[in-house]
Formats: sequence, structure tokens, C-alpha cells
Amino acid sequence: MKSKNLPYRQEGRNSYPDFWVGNDKCFPVEGYEVKALAFARGKASRKDYDSNSTIPSGRKNHRDVFLVFFLYTGSKESLRKVHSLSIAHTDVINSDHELAESHANESIHGFGSYGDGFIRNRKMYVFPHPFAIDPQGVGRCRLIVPSEWRVRDERLDFVGSIERTAADRLVDHYSIHLYQQKKAQITRSPNPEAGAIRRFDIFEAKEL
Repeated sequence: MKSKNLPYRQEGRNSYPDFWVGNDKCFPVEGYEVKALAFARGKASRKDYDSNSTIPSGRKNHRDVFLVFFLYTGSKESLRKVHSLSIAHTDVINSDHELAESHANESIHGFGSYGDGFIRNRKMYVFPHPFAIDPQGVGRCRLIVPSEWRVRDERLDFVGSIERTAADRLVDHYSIHLYQQKKAQITRSPNPEAGAIRRFDIFEAKEL
């Protein structure tokens, strides 16, 4: 972003997204969350990724957010080269903007033998990454955007679409036991958008 002289603002630790790029004077502000995983033995090291303390979604503060996700080769002291790159509108991961916006981390005080400890209830969310949703993108450089945007650009080749179907039920709330070896109790509620299909278009940059 510095090399392109793009105006940007880096967010703090555990904030979402990592960067806001642009300004309202020149062009709309967009958010970018950056994540990476190792690529070895012909596949990504995992099929999912961690989102620490925040729920990812494709909109925040009424602005679009993209997940910049890449796979790299190499480890330890060796050079880590980018193997695959996906710039995906984060709605392809999760499109519940309202839930993501209202997310809160809370602390539970009065914990421990003497009541002077507390539990930092900062949750970790795990979602499938773009290459798990779009496996043909491995080894490629791709852009994934909502089909309703009707993106058309002579610099881009349209290579296909993917569909995401809204789940029948949603996790409404859950409870855990601190002093008993019991599984979490999960309450689910019907999803008002159950079965709704969201389509996303996939593009690759044309070779020059």
C-alpha cells in the first residue's frame, strides 16, 4: 500500500479488519483482513483458519471487507514464497453482518478459590478458508466477489462461480460447566434465511 501511495489505516491488535484502505474523497474505503497458511505436500496445512476475538463478515461500519488469504511454501529460516493468493469478499466466509457488528468480548469476575480472578471471555472463531471453499484456486491468484456486483473488467478473466447455501439452523447460545466434566449445552434456532443461495463470481487477472 505504501508503494502504491494508497491512503490506509492499520487497526490495532485483535481488531477487524487489519487495514482500512482508501478515503472518501478519492474512492470508497475498503477493509482488508490478511491471513496465511503453509502449503506443503500438495495441500494447505489446514482446511480452516482462526479469527481471534472477532467474527469475520463482508461488511463493517457499512463498508466492504475482503479477506486476503495466501498459502506459502518454506518454513523456519527458509524463504517463504507465496504459492496461492485469494482476495475474497468476506461474505463468502460469513454474511451475518449484524451478528459480527454486535460481537462483544466480556470478562467474568469473581473466579477462582479466592474470587479475585477473572475469565477473559475472548472467543476464537474458526471458519473454512477460501481455498477450502474454492479448491480450484490453489496455485492461482483469484478475486472472489458477490455475483450481484456484476463485475466486468477487461483486466480480469471470469473463471466461474461458487454458491453458498444458508444453514437450516443457527447457534443461538451455549453454556459450559467450569467444575464439571460435561459437554457444552448448545441451543439452536431456525435460520430465517434457511436455504437461501448466495452466488459469488471468481476472476483471475489476465496475463499481460
